[in-house]
Amino acid sequence: MAIGKIVLTLLLLIATVSGASAAEGMLRVSYSAPATAFLPLWAAKEAGFFERNNLGVELLYVGSSPMALAALLSDELDVLTGGGTAAPTAYLQGFRDLALFATLDHRFAFKIFAVPTIVDASGLRGKRYGVTRFGGSLDFASRYFLRSVGLDPQKDVQLIQIGNTADILAALTNGTVDAGTLTFPYNFSARKLGYRQLADLSQSGARYATAAFLAKKNFLVAQRVRMQAFIKALVEAIHYVKTNPEPALKILQRYTRMADREAVKQAYDEYAQNVWPRLPAIEPEDVKLILEHLAQTNPKAREIQPSALIYSSLVESVARSGMVEQLYK
Repeated sequence: MAIGKIVLTLLLLIATVSGASAAEGMLRVSYSAPATAFLPLWAAKEAGFFERNNLGVELLYVGSSPMALAALLSDELDVLTGGGTAAPTAYLQGFRDLALFATLDHRFAFKIFAVPTIVDASGLRGKRYGVTRFGGSLDFASRYFLRSVGLDPQKDVQLIQIGNTADILAALTNGTVDAGTLTFPYNFSARKLGYRQLADLSQSGARYATAAFLAKKNFLVAQRVRMQAFIKALVEAIHYVKTNPEPALKILQRYTRMADREAVKQAYDEYAQNVWPRLPAIEPEDVKLILEHLAQTNPKAREIQPSALIYSSLVESVARSGMVEQLYK
């Protein structure tokens, strides 16, 4: 789809808020999935941390990474929150004024599920495999997994675009697909429903910026005061969700729209204990895997230095302030 058409589609989705946001000087921030990793971002809005830091923030769910990237490049979004694939993909297309400046998750937090009759990865050959959108983070994780088990994503399986992670679970249950990649908390529901987990990519040891924040570098520099306040609000929200489970769970249920409290609680516990960092810093190691993957189809990806995709100044400034130590003392 041409970028103009993509942006037009997004504008139709957010037209009722984008004009007001611009007039009020609000930050327009997208997130890519109703997934547990984004809870601190949602809590920063719902629990008032953005407001306390004198920020107006409009959160927009844009489930297509290519669509969100097109909107960011066209200044219809200020910040894109999602997997780390967008920055290097845009860089290879000649857009060099983009930078990853934070992340809420450093793990490759994807789970591979299949119908019970598929007992191992070899059973996926010739089967229908659900992903969200081609070019997005979940699509990247799926192709990475398939290649790791000796399957060609283009030839050995039928990749089907579903929509979002919740839709992949629904597609499993209604028989539209035979397997798919899921994130928290939907993996818990899949297990309860009897689907077989074939792999847990979070145990692979690979680092990947699953919930990364991306913006234009000139925007981050020009809006440094506001964006430092944005990082401070995120740090406060991370502390809040770690230390206030009940209100955090309510926010998580509201945004994921999951009625299964047990699954939501399991996802929350996993992230609160093992995933959310006190400081949402992003490191070059978090994008190396992405560059290796992109190099398989575009050798120029090998020429990109991971550090060239990262703007760490905002997080470093908050780190020097001693704010994190004060929150957790």
